[in-house]
Amino acid sequence: MKLKHSLLLTASTLFIFLSANSHAGREGVNAYYGLGIAAVSMSDADLAPTGELVLGIEEDGWALEGIAFGSTEVATDDPATDRSISGNEIGLAFRSIEKNEHYYKFKFSKTDLDIDNKDAVSTITTKTQGNSYTVGMGFRMDRESRLEVEYTLHNNDDISDPVHFLTLKYLWGGAPYHGTAF
Repeated sequence: MKLKHSLLLTASTLFIFLSANSHAGREGVNAYYGLGIAAVSMSDADLAPTGELVLGIEEDGWALEGIAFGSTEVATDDPATDRSISGNEIGLAFRSIEKNEHYYKFKFSKTDLDIDNKDAVSTITTKTQGNSYTVGMGFRMDRESRLEVEYTLHNNDDISDPVHFLTLKYLWGGAPYHGTAF
């Protein structure tokens, strides 16, 4: 068997296994939306507060999730320069089976980042694309609402240091919970 056939067989087996252990409980296709707030750590800047808008479509634990985000300006190591970050990401997320009103989340995303370095004279924008890797945990708040806590690492060759996101999201919609009543 050729390498690409072995990889295809391995990937297919993994996806079938994950789908058999998914969180949504065969609910069909559902849409969700939400708001988030994050703390972003860039190489030489203080933590930047960031707002997020989330839209997603999910089925059987798998979700296609789009996020737009933007931060306020924060001070860097150079007192004359401020930095801010904005961008968007689209990714494939997997939520585990919901047990005891919580679940785990894993996501791989393609991300576009715009990092603005602003001093007294000019603003220099660094535009970069790369991959983001997310792990998180979600909590059922109501029948059709959830709270998620996530850590995301964005890393690529265009920027010297990775960008770290620690996010708190509140989501509405999606697969309703059919466990114990709230």
